[in-house]
Amino acid sequence: MSEKIRILRYIEGKTFPDNDEIVIEEPLKLTISYKNISRTIYIMRTPIDDKELAIGFLFTQGIIKKLEDVEDVIQDKNSITVILRNPFSFERELLVNSSCGICGNPTLVKILSRKFDIKVNRDILMQIPKKMINLQKIFLETGGLHAAGIFDSNGNPIFIEEDVGRHNAVDKAIGKLLLSNMDSSNLILQVSGRVGYEIAEKAAIVGFPIISAISAPTTSAVELCDFVGISLVGFVRGNKLNIYTHPERII
Repeated sequence: MSEKIRILRYIEGKTFPDNDEIVIEEPLKLTISYKNISRTIYIMRTPIDDKELAIGFLFTQGIIKKLEDVEDVIQDKNSITVILRNPFSFERELLVNSSCGICGNPTLVKILSRKFDIKVNRDILMQIPKKMINLQKIFLETGGLHAAGIFDSNGNPIFIEEDVGRHNAVDKAIGKLLLSNMDSSNLILQVSGRVGYEIAEKAAIVGFPIISAISAPTTSAVELCDFVGISLVGFVRGNKLNIYTHPERII
C-alpha cells in the first residue's frame, strides 16, 4: 500500500522535481471482545492483511492459545473486532508503535526448551533474503517496508508479509501460519531487519526452530534463543552469515 507524492530529488549535484512512492502507515483500531467486556488497542501498521495481523498479535501476546479461541472477526476500514469465546486479560499499553511493537513490556513468557529435528544448509539460508526481497511487492515499489517470511528447510517461500513495523510483519506471517493450520517445527522465520527480544519471543511462542535475519540480533534475543533452543542466524548477506545460537542445525 503506497501513495505517490511530489518531491525534490537530489542526485550528483542536481536538484529536480520528481514523483516518489511512499508507504502508507495508518492506525488499526483493534478491539478485543468477550461478552460485555472489551479492550481497544491501536496498532500503527501498513493497511494490508489486518485479520492476519490481529490473529498473530493476539496469539503471540498470549490472549488466544489457539485459533478456536476466536468466535468471530468483524472487519471494517482501519477497524477490526475480534470476538473471543473465553475471558481474556490484557495489561499492555494501548498504543502499539509500528517501530517498537511491544517494547518496554515487563511481562516475560515462560517457554520450555524445545528439541527440533530440522537441519538447514547454510547456502540455503544465504539465498533466502534475495528470494524474500523479490517477493516484497510493496517494498520493490517504495523501499520503505519491513518484511517477515516463512520458508521451508529447502528455502522455498511459504508466506511473505510486509509492514512498516518489523513486529507487525512477523505477526502477520504468524497469523497466516495459524489460519493455515501449519506446523512451525520444521520452518524458518526470516526477517528483513534486526532481531530484538520481542521478535525472538514471538518465534519462541509459535515454535520456530530457526530465525534468520539480515541484520544483527540483540543480546536479549541471543539469550532467549539459546534458552529455548532456537538457532539464531544474523547478518545473512551475500555469501556471509553469523550463527549466534544452536549451530548444530546449520550444516
